[in-house]
Amino acid sequence: MNTTPSIDDLLLGLIIAISDEIVPNLANAKAYATASMMQSVLQEIRQMVPVLDTYLVDEHNGMIRTLRNAALALGDAAGDEADRIRERADTLGQRDYLPAPPDHDAIASAHRELGEALVANVRDLDVLQRAGDTRADTSLDEIRAHLLPRYVRDVATVTVGAGMVGRG
Repeated sequence: MNTTPSIDDLLLGLIIAISDEIVPNLANAKAYATASMMQSVLQEIRQMVPVLDTYLVDEHNGMIRTLRNAALALGDAAGDEADRIRERADTLGQRDYLPAPPDHDAIASAHRELGEALVANVRDLDVLQRAGDTRADTSLDEIRAHLLPRYVRDVATVTVGAGMVGRG
């Protein structure tokens, strides 16, 4: 299945794995406390991830407004410091506002729907290939051309040390 686990799903899986697989095997209080702290940090990340981009965009746009307003509030104040504040307002304060980040759940849902459609196409193409329709080969090549770069990107992203997570 071509699935799209969210970052929250992955982090929750780690929290559960620590609780179910590691904590029961810990023999000393310091190791137990460390595992509990790891779970706490993972939970904090779970709570931060859904709002991080929204907060960054909001703060980015707020800083632009603040740079402009701070310079305006100085009026005709003189001095190098006032000039530097106005210069920052004239440069950084003139940046474009960033748009609100897209809704992750909508993106993930659409991605999952399209991914499931590709999986269904591969199954149907297999039937057509087995029936001898060579056009199915060309159609499958189109799907492979899309999937290969995705797989390469995913492997490059999740490589840890000398191999994949969970591999020797």
